[in-house]
Amino acid sequence: KYEEAMQQYQKALEIKLKALGPEHSSTSNTYHSIGNVLCNQGKYEEAMHQYQKVLEIKLKALGPEHPSTAATYHSIGRVLYKQGKYEEAMQQYQKALEIKLKTLGPEHSSTATTYHSIGNVLHDQGKYEEAKRQYLKAL
Repeated sequence: KYEEAMQQYQKALEIKLKALGPEHSSTSNTYHSIGNVLCNQGKYEEAMHQYQKVLEIKLKALGPEHPSTAATYHSIGRVLYKQGKYEEAMQQYQKALEIKLKTLGPEHSSTATTYHSIGNVLHDQGKYEEAKRQYLKAL
C-alpha cells in the first residue's frame, strides 16, 4: 500500500507547507516519511533526495547534535547500505551513533538500532567478528 501511503503523505506535506512553511521540523518529518516509503520501494535516489532535504532542515532547526538529526543520518546510511555503498553507509551510521551516544546514551533502543545496522554493514563486508561485537552491543 505504498501508493496509498504516498498519497496521504503528499496531502500532509501540502498542508504543512502552507501552515508551517518548508523549514519547519514537522514539515521535515513528512519529508522523512516520504523518504521511507521511497526507500522501501527501492527508489533509492528519490529517497536520498528526500533525506537530504530533511537533513538540511534538521541541521538548521535543531542543530547537528539532536537525536532527530541522528535519525536522518541513519536513514541516509540505510539508503547507502541498500545500494551496496558500505563505506559511505558506515560513515553515516557512525555520525548517527556518535550523536545518539551523546544525547540518548548507550542503552537507548535507537542507539541499539544503529549498532545493529553497523553490524549488518560489517557482516556484509565479511568482517564477522566485528559484526558480532556490534550485534552484541545492540542487545
